[in-house]
Amino acid sequence: MKKIVFGLLILLATFRSFGQQGYFIKSADQTNIYIEEKGSGKPVILMAGGPGLNPNYIYPIYDKLSLSNRSIILHQRGTGKTVMPKIDSLSLSLDTYVEDLEALRIHLKLNKLILIGQSWGGMLSMEYCSRYPEKVEKLVLLGSGSPSMNFLNYFSDNILSRLFPEDLSGESDLKSIWPGYFFDRSSGMASKATTDFSKMEGQPGINNIMVNDYAAKEEKRISNLRNFKGQAFVIQGYQDPVGFAAYEIKSVIPQAQLFFVSQSGHFPWLEKESARKQFFEYLKNSLK
Repeated sequence: MKKIVFGLLILLATFRSFGQQGYFIKSADQTNIYIEEKGSGKPVILMAGGPGLNPNYIYPIYDKLSLSNRSIILHQRGTGKTVMPKIDSLSLSLDTYVEDLEALRIHLKLNKLILIGQSWGGMLSMEYCSRYPEKVEKLVLLGSGSPSMNFLNYFSDNILSRLFPEDLSGESDLKSIWPGYFFDRSSGMASKATTDFSKMEGQPGINNIMVNDYAAKEEKRISNLRNFKGQAFVIQGYQDPVGFAAYEIKSVIPQAQLFFVSQSGHFPWLEKESARKQFFEYLKNSLK
């Protein structure tokens, strides 16, 4: 159950074809990492969740950011168009994921990055920041898990408590629990009806590798994050199943500013209009 639940931490809802403005960069180990971007202005790096989910579910955020910024998505290893010949602990680890981000920073010729991470993407952003604090201008964490694994103690309970008996009958695990990520059930059911769940996940095997590695490096990550002095913003729905994660982040990064979206679960941009509006306003203000 742990694997299933964690894999659902950052899921997608609305799909369209991948953007056409893309290119590959070489990471430190010569892996081809796919990057897509659009818009102009100050660059922001948007990281999707999972671990192991294709990034197209965050396109609504990507599109919105491109109106005012150079909006950039890094397709993490084994997801989207970054296809790996083999999924194992040699080719995939926090080390390689972090170095992919560093390769992007070098490619963009930026002294510092603005990292916007949704759910697992926020956790990966914190890992990068813990290793390269001087190369991070700003962290913007959207419904992120915490620097530790503590949120898993209540994450699945928060989802399951919102489900109806009929949700858990006759469907795949992800599809069946999808409404549990939402505050507004009608929004969750509408999203469920329009989501192609067969296209949500990247290459198999990523989740276990990355979850275990994140847990193994917890102590060092937390210690190093306490030294980060840059700006940090946490945007989270009041009813997000990640629960107290925002406060756990602030306990490690005291300068982090917390913003809570009213009547919203894990995907504020898919909730009712009032939540969507508040979410994007908070995101806009965090980038000023």
